[in-house]
Amino acid sequence: MPDKAAILASLRADIAALEAGQSAPDSRSDRFSSSEPRDQHARTVLAPSAFELGNGRMGERAGHDAASENEGAADKTADMAYRRILRWVSVRERSSAYLRDRLLKDDFAPADVEEALSRAARVCIVDDRRYADALIRMRLTAGKGLRDAEREIAELGINPASLDAWIEHHEQGRDFEVQRALTALRRRPPRAKQAREAAFRRLVNQGFATDIASCAARKWYEEREREGDSRDHS
Repeated sequence: MPDKAAILASLRADIAALEAGQSAPDSRSDRFSSSEPRDQHARTVLAPSAFELGNGRMGERAGHDAASENEGAADKTADMAYRRILRWVSVRERSSAYLRDRLLKDDFAPADVEEALSRAARVCIVDDRRYADALIRMRLTAGKGLRDAEREIAELGINPASLDAWIEHHEQGRDFEVQRALTALRRRPPRAKQAREAAFRRLVNQGFATDIASCAARKWYEEREREGDSRDHS
């Protein structure tokens, strides 16, 4: 099982070969193959720290590569599409949906896009299950809910409940999720006059399920009221 550094080194070698006018080999698929279960492979090839997820569609909307903007339409072949994929995934993990959208928006032919994506999947540099598993872990690490991540993962044709990260989290139970939401409110309490309603809206906007958000907002509001009463009697 190669680690991320080995994969990226191989990707850079492919980029160098493409820039020299050569076709990057597909023989790396043998080196990147694994007999381990797919989810285990997904978790070990690239760690969640490979992500740089931001706002919008879970961080997938990023600026165009300045170098790629200078490539002419005549260069838009399957090889060039693959080269773009190599550049993008060497910076951060990408889903196949994002890569497909970007390449099509950059005027690559659909057939060339699919050929490049298929090639990238064969050598394990694009793996939607790996992306999905790490996306869940990143959202949890950031103290967010999973609703938006689950929706994006479902759009990739993956059942979130089949992923190790999702299973591990939900095994901790509903009370644990309520506590996560409550921690988010304590860390950054709402300042609105209708504090409880504002707390509920904030948690929902952060991706928590409505029942979790409602329970956590109520608990947080009751804590706030008790603290106010204590100050009044001191």
